[in-house]
Amino acid sequence: MHKPLRATNIYEVVMYNREVRQLVEIDESHPRWDDGWADSRYIEIPALNIRSVIKKIRSKYPRRSGFKILAITEIPEFTYDKREKF
Repeated sequence: MHKPLRATNIYEVVMYNREVRQLVEIDESHPRWDDGWADSRYIEIPALNIRSVIKKIRSKYPRRSGFKILAITEIPEFTYDKREKF
């Protein structure tokens, strides 16, 4: 029996926070977001398409709060035939 196709895809979003990055450069911290947001973070999001990814990510990490999206990449589903030898 074949595994059913999944209805959504998995996307990887690379983003950071501009405000946090600026503050960390002068040895200060943001009042709300931890210093780790100065560096790029990789977040996996299940969604139907890239538009859905952006909507989801922006609802949690809004542009007005300094969040910058660097890249969005679809993560392919890796499948293999169990009879194959590696």
